[in-house]
Amino acid sequence: MRKFFLSVGIFAAFGILCAGSFGGSGGTRSGSETRSVYRVPTFTLDQAILTALQRNPTLLNAEQEIKRTRGVIIQVRAQVLPQVNARANWEWVDPNLQGARIFGNTSTTSGGATSGAAASLMEALPSQLREVQVPLAAPSPTPVRVTNVQASDISYAISVLGSQLIFNGTSFNQIRGTFFQRDSAYFAFRNVLDQLIATVKTQFYQIVVNRELVKVNEQSVHLLEAQLKDQQNRFEAGTVPRFNVLQAEVALFNQLPLLITAQNN
Repeated sequence: MRKFFLSVGIFAAFGILCAGSFGGSGGTRSGSETRSVYRVPTFTLDQAILTALQRNPTLLNAEQEIKRTRGVIIQVRAQVLPQVNARANWEWVDPNLQGARIFGNTSTTSGGATSGAAASLMEALPSQLREVQVPLAAPSPTPVRVTNVQASDISYAISVLGSQLIFNGTSFNQIRGTFFQRDSAYFAFRNVLDQLIATVKTQFYQIVVNRELVKVNEQSVHLLEAQLKDQQNRFEAGTVPRFNVLQAEVALFNQLPLLITAQNN
């Protein structure tokens, strides 16, 4: 405690000196700017406990461990829940880019009839035996097949797949194991919480006791100094022997280490 107040005083003196040097180099400043006031924060018991709960790393790690085990439970339970997967595919092609999508074209086929030039040649050739006019059959018209199929420029596909785990052999055991992990993390958190609160209370009351011990030892030292001075005065007056003075000095010097120990604590 004595070291703490000593360090605070050193920092305060250093701040005042620095403020004075800056004020001399930069010109005149007001007194409020050159003074540095360091206030030691004071805490009540409730404020000390609340601060410890908010900033203790062990307690924060225990809290995050509880959240992690909850996430593991959700992850493992997802394996035994029904799963539905849906997929959709839609495609559109601009007709201006692909042109006329015609899978067939117009075609005309003719049979095995002779042409008009061949028929006229055959008619012009006379027979050596007799002239026989053979009538030619008129060509029969053949059917014309026209295929003009226009394909659609929009295509889509939709699929839905559902699955359900019936039996795995390990999933249910894993689920029960995750519940045990969650309970273990919760009780570990409570253990850390109880230990932290107990430690804060112990240290808080120990600080109060140390402050009172410093006051008690200071008063004891002052009392022993007064007794020593009284015994010296009595010895100089010749009313008490030298032994009383030595006894008062020994009592004072025995009390000084107790005061130093209390101030260090």
